[in-house]
Amino acid sequence: KQWYQRRVRGVASCSRMSPATNPRVIDRSHGILNAFLPDVYIYNEHLKGFNSGKSSGHSLCLYTESTTEVMVSVDCTAQPQTLPEDLATETTQLLLDTIHTGGCVDSRHQYLPLLFMALSQSNVSTLCTGPLTPFSISFLRNLKLFLGVVFKIKVKTLDSKEVGNRKGLNSFLLLSCLGAGFENINRAMI
Repeated sequence: KQWYQRRVRGVASCSRMSPATNPRVIDRSHGILNAFLPDVYIYNEHLKGFNSGKSSGHSLCLYTESTTEVMVSVDCTAQPQTLPEDLATETTQLLLDTIHTGGCVDSRHQYLPLLFMALSQSNVSTLCTGPLTPFSISFLRNLKLFLGVVFKIKVKTLDSKEVGNRKGLNSFLLLSCLGAGFENINRAMI
């Protein structure tokens, strides 16, 4: 049930570009996402003048909320000479891939909750995620080396007959660790 999505929200933004750029991004993203979910809304943010800075560009940020209150977000910024439709397709496909792999954290930001878990008080923390990226694996090695925090990794396999289970969603990872008990040194000196 954790892969049932309730809604998708997002922000399409551009600066120092034609105002027609964002509607092109929004239309393409809507076209892909409406095949899966009717509740899709992407805000249009066009910056101009002094507020837009000195460089031009456009980006798209999408996030989804599941029925179990899990939020997954992805964002992409267009490279020079990238069409708005290509940006929308890339970002939307990245969101769908992140939902498909399961877990509570998208692949680009796996290291952040791992860091927070390792630095937490001496309590056991648990995280559900999809497959680990190579960066996350090397980050786990560095946490063990520098903080002495070892993560227990358990593979949770889903029943293939479970409602909502689709091809490719046969397992996810449960990572747990005992925090290092890091405290703010400045607070003790005051």
